[in-house]
Amino acid sequence: MSLRTVETQRHITVRAHDGLRLAATLVTPATTARRAVLMLHGEGATREQDGFYPRLASDLAGRGATSLRLDLPGHGESEGRQEELSLSGLLNIIGAGLAHLRENVPDTSVALVATGLTGGVAAGYAARKGPEVDRLVLLNPLIDYKEHFVDAQPAWTGDFLDEPAARTLSADGRLALSPTFAVGRAMLNEVFWLQPRGVLGMIAAPTLIVHGAGPTDVPVESSRAAADALTCSHRLVEITGPQRDYWQAPVIRVATDWIIADN
Repeated sequence: MSLRTVETQRHITVRAHDGLRLAATLVTPATTARRAVLMLHGEGATREQDGFYPRLASDLAGRGATSLRLDLPGHGESEGRQEELSLSGLLNIIGAGLAHLRENVPDTSVALVATGLTGGVAAGYAARKGPEVDRLVLLNPLIDYKEHFVDAQPAWTGDFLDEPAARTLSADGRLALSPTFAVGRAMLNEVFWLQPRGVLGMIAAPTLIVHGAGPTDVPVESSRAAADALTCSHRLVEITGPQRDYWQAPVIRVATDWIIADN
């Protein structure tokens, strides 16, 4: 009688470039890894991404891929505060995660999976550090940071923060955008200048964009425009209709197939 092989899951710590200790989960397949995958969650979530990332990690392990998912600073069990997050800091988090995978899973190609907030940053990283990213998966990617954090917020008018919100920011060092996520001055200043959409055409890694992978404030038009801007091999998948209530299974299937593909 054959034995069923299962993946191994370990809770570990990944050190960021600035010394922060980030809580992470490393999932390894029972066989020799064919791929390595770094998973980045969205704003206000954790490395579990509402239960989706563990399912994706298990499916990937079944197809021979090691995965690493981590809590962003100020999220879950990681050190740091949300208001200290910056887009540059998130780029370095990606770098630290990829370095950990290269050290522990050598001689494998690496895929990057990012949801929401981290989508635009992941795209920017892939554009600038092309040799480090073999394949890219963006789920409900937030590409237009200024639109999200400034233009769409009632506390901003003409690119200036109103007086009540400015007082709150001065007193607390943060502005709450939702019950689970707050931003600080670093992020609010960076979004005026760092625009991932402008570098999408530089991405070389085959890129999958999935829109409708769970609830999202990102408009579908943003994902469509991102797909149109790509010059690499790419695909846009829109989860619509009845699938919206049961999105995890189809997204896991299409994401895993994209990551494991040989070309």
